[in-house]
Amino acid sequence: MRWPFRFAGKWASVPGSLSCLLRKSIPLSGSFRTLRSFRRLLIGLLLLAIVSTGGNARAGWRAHALVVNSLGGALGSAQDKAFFRPFAAQKGFGILRYVWDGTPQPRTAHGTGHAWTVALMEDSTVRAACMQGTLLRLGGAPGSADACGVPALREGIALAWDRGRIPVAPHWSDFWNVVRYPGKRGLRKDPRSTLEIALMADGVAPADVYAVLGTPEGVARAFRKLSQLRPYIVWWTSPAESARIIGNGSVLMTSAAGGEVAAAGTGQRDVGLQWEQSLDEGLSWGVAPDLDRAALDRARSLLHFMAQPEQVARFAGLYHAHPDGSAAQPLPMDASFWQEHLPDLSRRFADWLAAP
Repeated sequence: MRWPFRFAGKWASVPGSLSCLLRKSIPLSGSFRTLRSFRRLLIGLLLLAIVSTGGNARAGWRAHALVVNSLGGALGSAQDKAFFRPFAAQKGFGILRYVWDGTPQPRTAHGTGHAWTVALMEDSTVRAACMQGTLLRLGGAPGSADACGVPALREGIALAWDRGRIPVAPHWSDFWNVVRYPGKRGLRKDPRSTLEIALMADGVAPADVYAVLGTPEGVARAFRKLSQLRPYIVWWTSPAESARIIGNGSVLMTSAAGGEVAAAGTGQRDVGLQWEQSLDEGLSWGVAPDLDRAALDRARSLLHFMAQPEQVARFAGLYHAHPDGSAAQPLPMDASFWQEHLPDLSRRFADWLAAP
């Protein structure tokens, strides 16, 4: 956990005069020893008061800070620079940014005692949480999954590969060809994106992926395809990790968040991104449902700030989720499909992972 921003004022520090007194050693004898002891006691009490004041200031700042959950990595760093730091400086209160796994429960962030206020999550998670009442409904009709999230960005999920070992851009079918391209493969430890990729690798056209995946036969087909690759898979659980495992040579190819790979640069490897048959995933901001008026006002203020054209442009200049001028047409991930099917497919995925 981190507390990256502190705009609630300077913490107290030891004045130079007291530091000098601590460093001085004035010889005193006889009756003056009592005076020297008293002086030291007085300095110690002053220092204790200063430290206590600083601690209370820090505790007060943290108690009134806006707690934001995001996904970390280059994305979180770009949000710090484009949104959170300028907002905190403008408004005069702090922001605590935590890295989380994208699940809107529990409200307390990783057992730290800080309940989150605003959180970034996948659109399918937003829709499910909206229906469960674990996000504040910002608009829309009751009983619908609309208007519980404020769109944040579209993240591209592409095939990243080591260009030092494969000079020509591979496709998902090549991803499964471990004879021609021996080496480990990286995939997200989640049915979302992973099952779509398995079907495209098996020859399903992107436009037909969700129609096929919506049938029992299509689900079985996707898992059969995954089973072919099982011994070679290295699982990743966060966008930043997807970029790290290709950058450090842990895998030959991986599905990866394009923005994280682009931000990482070449790293230890010359990494390429194949955008044909890539996925386009929506991420949105959700607001906790049980905020008091002051916290809710701060949350709304932050969402409004992040939506301003100047801040949007600043963020786009820092985080490149898609390539500029690419002719490739990504497959938009279907949030409605995953809202409906995620519970069942997550159980099926967990059972498949646990199987020998």
